[in-house]
Amino acid sequence: MSNPKQAYNQRAARRELYLGENIRAFFTTASGEAVGGEIISLSESGMAFVCDPKFDSEIKLGNVYQLKVYYDARNSFVTPVDVRNKSPFQSQGVDYIRIGVAAHASDDLNEGGVFESKLEGLIPLSKNGLGFVEIENPIFFDEKKYFKMRGVHPKGVVLEPLDNRHFLLPMQPIEVKFSLPGVKGFQEDMIVTRALPKQGKWANDLLLVDFVNPSDKLLMKFAVYILIQEQEISVRKLQKSGFPIPFLDFILNVENSQNGAGAAAVPATLQKSVIAPYNVRLADLSNARNLSFYRQGTLIASMKLNFVKDIQKNSALAPLGAYNHQFHRRTVVELLEFAHHPEYPLPSILVPILQHCILSAIQAKFAFLVIECTAQTEGLFQRLGFISLPLKKGAEENDQRFVALGIQNGLYNMNNGIHRDTWERVYKRL
Repeated sequence: MSNPKQAYNQRAARRELYLGENIRAFFTTASGEAVGGEIISLSESGMAFVCDPKFDSEIKLGNVYQLKVYYDARNSFVTPVDVRNKSPFQSQGVDYIRIGVAAHASDDLNEGGVFESKLEGLIPLSKNGLGFVEIENPIFFDEKKYFKMRGVHPKGVVLEPLDNRHFLLPMQPIEVKFSLPGVKGFQEDMIVTRALPKQGKWANDLLLVDFVNPSDKLLMKFAVYILIQEQEISVRKLQKSGFPIPFLDFILNVENSQNGAGAAAVPATLQKSVIAPYNVRLADLSNARNLSFYRQGTLIASMKLNFVKDIQKNSALAPLGAYNHQFHRRTVVELLEFAHHPEYPLPSILVPILQHCILSAIQAKFAFLVIECTAQTEGLFQRLGFISLPLKKGAEENDQRFVALGIQNGLYNMNNGIHRDTWERVYKRL
């Protein structure tokens, strides 16, 4: 007894068209003869068209031609095809020759089930992901097909059809609508690369589609989606694959313990940072809190916030002579003992963590945020609007530095204003 689903799939694998639907095909033979015909059937891997029998001798089996497909009077695309078969064809008493062609692949993506290794920077996505795509096939009126996102790389995406077939041809231009969690829906012009049959760990047919104009802004949207959806994909892996990295404020969760006195051991999964790597103190930080930042259960960073009501007491910076006259009788929050996960580099986490510290200090009604840093990162904080605090004689011989930012009654530089670009990028949302 035949399998109904299998029979349906076989019937649906090819779409029969009628003469008069006027989907035209043109190419030039090796001798320079221009051949034109009308497409009468389509599949993801090829098509059949009919033309005048006089061209029979000009069209050679096995030859590769650049087939130009017109699906209306003004829109067309060119796709390479192999001639696979020829046969007589008759319709309404008119004789034609039917030419069967297959999409010509210039790569070996079908071989060995290793196509993912051929796509540079490919990030495979889980089968149960929530990213969906809508494509309207411009060849047919109001025909929309839906796909699941199965992979992304800097030049395009890998899609899995949700419907039975899609009848999109290699090199066909399409408009793709993306619906991705964490990202506002958007539409992108793309080009069909090719369809791929089931292979290896990919249990379903796939469609490879390339971006027409890939940009950092576009790839950033996919990076956001991947970091939300794929817990096992780290920032470092995205970077190695060629994706720009957003600030991770949208996935970082913070936990804190009220008692942060004493030097806390750096968790084994974290590494000391070039920001506040010191944990030897001359003062008892009795008002400090230990903060931990997580991404879906993975510890990304830890630090200490020390709330100092009197700069002469329980302060990390006072014993080194770090001071500014504006601190007199004012409250200060110190950021100390910072460590982060090696798979999550500082540029991706520094700004959201800095924003959290500023908000914590503002909510506690403290006047200044002071960050312990190194000579290597002192210039970075100066570009973020901080000023450097002078140290007592002899202390500057060490690598330890302190920088400060005014946060009471608005953020300010304490010497000059904060640069507009810095404000827009770092502080505006606060």
